[in-house]
Amino acid sequence: MATSKVLGDMRDEAICPICLDFFTHPVTIDCGHNFCQGCILGYWAPQRGKVSCPQCRRQFTQRNVRPNHFVSNIVAGVRQLSLDGGQAGAGTEPLCLEHGEGLKLFCQEDQRAICVVCSLSRDHKPHTVSPIKEAADLYKGLLEKAVYSLQKQMEAMCASQKEEEADIKTLNQQAKGLRKNIASKFDQLHQFLHQEEKDLKTKLQQNEESILQKIKENLNKISEQQVAFERTLTEMQRRLTLQEAEFLKGINCILDRAVVQFKKPTRISTDLGPGDFNGPLQFIAWKRMLKLIDPVPAALSLDPNTAHPRLVLSDAQTRVRFGDLKQQVPDTAWRFTNWHIVLACQGFNTGRHLWAVEVGKNSTWAVGVAKGSVPRKKDFSPDPKSGVWALWRLKEEYTTPTTTRTALRLPTKPRKLAVYLDYEAGQVSLYDADDMSHLYTFTDRFTEKLYPLLLTGCSLDSLNLVSLQI
Repeated sequence: MATSKVLGDMRDEAICPICLDFFTHPVTIDCGHNFCQGCILGYWAPQRGKVSCPQCRRQFTQRNVRPNHFVSNIVAGVRQLSLDGGQAGAGTEPLCLEHGEGLKLFCQEDQRAICVVCSLSRDHKPHTVSPIKEAADLYKGLLEKAVYSLQKQMEAMCASQKEEEADIKTLNQQAKGLRKNIASKFDQLHQFLHQEEKDLKTKLQQNEESILQKIKENLNKISEQQVAFERTLTEMQRRLTLQEAEFLKGINCILDRAVVQFKKPTRISTDLGPGDFNGPLQFIAWKRMLKLIDPVPAALSLDPNTAHPRLVLSDAQTRVRFGDLKQQVPDTAWRFTNWHIVLACQGFNTGRHLWAVEVGKNSTWAVGVAKGSVPRKKDFSPDPKSGVWALWRLKEEYTTPTTTRTALRLPTKPRKLAVYLDYEAGQVSLYDADDMSHLYTFTDRFTEKLYPLLLTGCSLDSLNLVSLQI
């Protein structure tokens, strides 16, 4: 037993305080404490300037280490004694350094293997002790579960990473397409305005050159008369210097030439037409620019054969209000009898389209589009899954009945809505028609004809199909 105690003490002397294992290339530092060479140099590596001892905290200005051969010998001796003790026991089973018994038990509290004698000692008696194989099997199972859980989380992490990377790719592609669309639309406007500017400057230059040419022609006519007048004047002045006989010779011919009058050319107006070049140029260009607008706001009318019996349409079929009573109307296959819906006569299965709906003070409405096959007689949820893409107002809440219904925070209550449909792009967007600020956009894949939809459940104000003011 004493031998085991000595062996335990020697083993403690052979353990590095940093790695808690047998010394490897033991060295001594200036304070006298011993460490593995790699451990102490690794401990000092992050430190700048002065370094300290991990045990006594003494500081040093120099990183001096000296090989300790004595400790090396102790380590070698302890290793040999441990090996000899193991050979004296049962096979290669590790032995308790204190009692020399096999380490066949596991202490739950201390989390280490102990021998039977240790388990009966005062230190371990209150602890939970189990056979070492049983404990190993238990912790192996727990560790395998932890590994499995971590692997699953890693798989989820990788999948999530791929999703985020795919989202980045989708975002980049979408932004690229939208930038291209914006550039294309504004390039058309820029080209139109540049051409308008060029044409107007060309027209101004042509007017200027035409007037200038006429003025130059007048100047040429004046110059020609001026030359003739100067010639005649010179001849007359010379005749005045002659003697009487010579002076009188052919005097009547000279006098006849003096009768010629200056023919003043007709003045040319220098009016370049300020109305063409100094008028409301921006408004004129804007009016001409309307031919570039795509889509042109559509003129729609409501289909009375689809209107719920509580809905009252105007004679022009552009206005609908919620009535107090059901009307006596034919129960056609196209008429809605569950929701207070009316569709437009016009449907779209291609292209881009734009129209406007005035909602006024109505507090219960829906505005958007619906596919032609949407249910008419039975109850259904008027959402994209059923073939309805619409913005709703329910009292003070603006919302969209999608899979994840959320209230929209609008800066103002729109009195007039603009609805934009791009069939091929699968887009339905709604705007506040007064300033064309964007309210909401649906994206989907359309496979059949879509019809403008109006729904109202409030008699406070009607819903009106109106023209967008351009």
